[in-house]
Amino acid sequence: SVDAVVYYRVSNAIVSVTNVKDTHHSTKLLAQTSLRNILGTKNLHEILSDRDSIAGAMQSILDEATADWGIKVERVEIKDARLPENLQRAMAAEAEAAREARAKVIAAKGEQKASGALRAAAETMEQ
Repeated sequence: SVDAVVYYRVSNAIVSVTNVKDTHHSTKLLAQTSLRNILGTKNLHEILSDRDSIAGAMQSILDEATADWGIKVERVEIKDARLPENLQRAMAAEAEAAREARAKVIAAKGEQKASGALRAAAETMEQ
């Protein structure tokens, strides 16, 4: 789940009252939909690392859409991005498997060097 905050102000009260029944609710729903749409185009790494670009994209989308409502979106902040527990466990298992694979490669290289050294020692002893 991702938490975001949208800071906005009413820039034209007459337009705001005449064009939209509930500007707060409408802006909130538009923000939720925009956030889902933007996050749907990003991978997990981008969501966790590019909060500023996501917030900027959201701000431009929201500001453009709410201009006809008499609303000016001042700022959007992505506060928190939390991963579901099952996804966290899956990522931890994947990282553990990668660490184990690297450890096996390092151990195999060490054994290869050791066998080379033993071979060299055996050849020296034969002479």
